[in-house]
Amino acid sequence: MTYVMREGRRIVVETLNPGHERKRRKSFEYEWVKVPRHWVTGLARTRSAATYRLALIVLIEAFKRKHRGGEVILSSKVTGMPHTTRIRAALELAEFGLIQIKSEGTRATVVSVIRL
Repeated sequence: MTYVMREGRRIVVETLNPGHERKRRKSFEYEWVKVPRHWVTGLARTRSAATYRLALIVLIEAFKRKHRGGEVILSSKVTGMPHTTRIRAALELAEFGLIQIKSEGTRATVVSVIRL
């Protein structure tokens, strides 16, 4: 223990470790996401459940990125879909004019939402 003398009194000094009790930032949790009308009409043309599911995931990720920043990356961790299904659904969404695909070789597909 370390002591300091103040006005003739001995005071105990405790050292704090500021890095020890860091608070972690809460992970982003969504409660709801707005679905634009042109997305609803675009998705009405599909008969694939995977395309519909990927569209909802893209909207959720775009909402997250609006608050956190960054690009919408459609990795298998984010989507929970196999690679071929994810690519086919993303191509269909691009065909409907809802997203633009920026793919770089074998890396995860990066998309940008055209209109929200």
